[in-house]
Amino acid sequence: MSPLEPTAAEMQALTQQVLDLVVANIDGLDGGPVSLNSPSAELLADLSTAPPESATELAPLLELITRAAQQSYQSAGPGYLAYVPGGGIFTSALAGFLGTALNRYTGKVTSAPALVAMEQSVLRWMCDLFGFPDDAQALLTPGGSMANSIALTTARTLYAEGQVDRATVYIGEHAHGSITKAARAAGLGRDHVRTIRSTPDLRLDVEHLKTRLNEDRDAGLVPVCVFAAAGTTNTGTIDRLADIAAIAREFGVWFHVDGAYGGLFQLTARGRQRLSGIELAASITLDPHKSLFVPLGTGAIVVRSKEALRKTYSEEADYMQDLNQHAADHASDLPDFDSLSPELSRDFRGLRLWLPLHLHGVDAFRQQLDEKMDLALKVWKTLRADDRLDVPWSPDLTVVVFRLKDDDDADQLAFLKRINDSQRILLSSTRINGDVYLRMAILSFRTHADRILEALEIIRAAVEA
Repeated sequence: MSPLEPTAAEMQALTQQVLDLVVANIDGLDGGPVSLNSPSAELLADLSTAPPESATELAPLLELITRAAQQSYQSAGPGYLAYVPGGGIFTSALAGFLGTALNRYTGKVTSAPALVAMEQSVLRWMCDLFGFPDDAQALLTPGGSMANSIALTTARTLYAEGQVDRATVYIGEHAHGSITKAARAAGLGRDHVRTIRSTPDLRLDVEHLKTRLNEDRDAGLVPVCVFAAAGTTNTGTIDRLADIAAIAREFGVWFHVDGAYGGLFQLTARGRQRLSGIELAASITLDPHKSLFVPLGTGAIVVRSKEALRKTYSEEADYMQDLNQHAADHASDLPDFDSLSPELSRDFRGLRLWLPLHLHGVDAFRQQLDEKMDLALKVWKTLRADDRLDVPWSPDLTVVVFRLKDDDDADQLAFLKRINDSQRILLSSTRINGDVYLRMAILSFRTHADRILEALEIIRAAVEA
């Protein structure tokens, strides 16, 4: 028999070896270093070897994978506070293994109707979370960047078909970089992406937005989309969503909310209050691999109108006629995902959400998000009480930014290095209004009060050093 078709006993043995590695890795997350040195030349050489012609045992390959994984930021651990981590819950990883092992095609409902129904149940749950109508549709994507691209391309199709050279989009000063890349990919030049200045509290300036929209419309340009943030990457700040929605409605443009980081805080009472206005969006980007803690590669977009997606992405192909005829003969309310997004081939992403949500219940995720908001507030209050630190903005969600008072950029970066040298936590830096700030992003489901109290002590010691 071909080695590509292992026996049941062989599959169990291979799986057990991988499971042992995974369990050991997860068990070691709490005590291990958060970051490591660059990989050695020897390791890079081992990893650069071309695939052999003959077979290799699994054990040495797993050892090589382990060595490679060790030379990286420990982004799954409780001390990873540098960017916006998710952590990668084990049960979602199991679902990913199950989904890829089943390897069913879910792009066309006729190929796997029951599995599409499972995925659609999660997508409908997302639509309902924001009060979207019955004809709304969500999609799972590889990440928020693809979701932002889908939103922009859909807006361009609806509002600037045949006049892309005059289309303009509007983003905040702290918008995610994927939006500008999406605009270029959609045929808009850099000079047609308008950056709207921020208010002193780092929110998109709605008066400046109105001014730019009026100027562009008077100049014969075609405004197509306004992007607002439900939690900027820099500081976790939430824009004035209801006000921006009203402006978008006044000017007749698509209103998209980039909620890759913050949108799923809608699950919590505080989140719903702070995200007020998000329910008015034409579309929303979400990243379950951030705020639902599932493994990387699981983004989403929620769109108010399924028909808007269909107008943008539906395309017939002769080689799909059998599936299309079957769909016509067996009418269903379930979607053909391939007609609603750029993807034809796609993996069964829905299981990575369906299984953990059903297994643990939604409230388990809500409790985690509430805990992270509590921890961020604790950090903000503690750092703000230290008169040696500048902590100018209270957290809308779970990102806290701070810096040493009266010190230059080099001093701030040295301060960051002292903190990160602890190997117990990893923070990052950013630049706001020209000045370097340190960022603490609290989101991993493995980060709890004990690690945050330790982090505060590490920061205090670094201030005094």
